[in-house]
Amino acid sequence: MLVCVNKSAGAHDTIKNSRLFCWNILAAHHSALAQKFAGQDGSKGDIRFTEGSWRELVTGAPSLIEAICSFDCCVVETHDAGSHTIFVGEVVAQATNADREPLVYVRGAFAVPRIQDPRH
Repeated sequence: MLVCVNKSAGAHDTIKNSRLFCWNILAAHHSALAQKFAGQDGSKGDIRFTEGSWRELVTGAPSLIEAICSFDCCVVETHDAGSHTIFVGEVVAQATNADREPLVYVRGAFAVPRIQDPRH
């Protein structure tokens, strides 16, 4: 799993020092949580984890229980990319809730993709 994290982001040094991360694919009803983690509501640090239900899988990184999928990873490579660091993680555990609609970020906003029926 590859993630690119801005060096000014609060999670950057945590991932760099701990060498682990969990990537959670959010469901459609998580837009407020996504805004909180993006800092759009002014939240920073551990206060962001007060919303939602969290658990640990293998590494100890926070995994959102209601996420569509959570990938628990150990960092195996890092690459400097200017203002960001690219962290390449080996997935050591995962959890799924496949019955949920995904939340995406497109054109500067969070949205739920519409899947069109190919028969129409």
